[in-house]
Amino acid sequence: MIFFRVSLIFVLLLCFNSFAAFSDYRDRDSGRFLQKTVKPFRADQDVAVIIMRESIPRGGGYTYQYPRENPEPILTDKYAMEGDLSMEIELIASDYSGVAICIAGSADVIPYMENGVLEFWIKGNAGGEVAQYVLVDDGVKSNGESLQVKMGSKSFGDITTEWQKISIPLKLFGETGVYWDAKNQREVMMPFSWGNIKGFRIEVRKDENQAFKVWLDDIVIKKVGEEYKGPAGYPFRNVL
Repeated sequence: MIFFRVSLIFVLLLCFNSFAAFSDYRDRDSGRFLQKTVKPFRADQDVAVIIMRESIPRGGGYTYQYPRENPEPILTDKYAMEGDLSMEIELIASDYSGVAICIAGSADVIPYMENGVLEFWIKGNAGGEVAQYVLVDDGVKSNGESLQVKMGSKSFGDITTEWQKISIPLKLFGETGVYWDAKNQREVMMPFSWGNIKGFRIEVRKDENQAFKVWLDDIVIKKVGEEYKGPAGYPFRNVL
């Protein structure tokens, strides 16, 4: 019995010393590293869909680029307007090219069509870049081909080397989407599925730029946003 008690005390002392040693090891270098203060996001209760903030959407979100030779988009801490990261996008200026950021599943924004906006921050590498701002659906109405609704960047001012916020009312995109029919080499127009938003895309037309590199940050769809401040009567196919 005495032997058992002595053995138990010895084991407890050994465990205590081991835990203390582990704690010392774990905390040994903590003072050598500075904890980075993360920039807080604005308190914003009007966000309906987050497309990109500090990462591509989790749980099945993804990006893609076209053509295949186009550089992949990357998250970088070189620049950031909100938080610590932005997405660097470089497109092949001599071709029709683009990059898309897609959420997991899809989102219904029909309830926000009257007052909702697509909102994001953009910064150009050289300034003067020209692009198309695009929303894509999940292809539910077009046999799996994602329909697109587009707005030209020029309608929202020039892209510059400084961060600027772009706010596009959803209703300006219109009701008609388009996709490229590769087999028949033509564009096909169909009703866009605002009840099944899949993501955001930025694209350029062939030879519209000498070079194209931008950074995007905090891409969201808001329930209520700013009024349109671009040219009146922007031409777009908004009805079939």
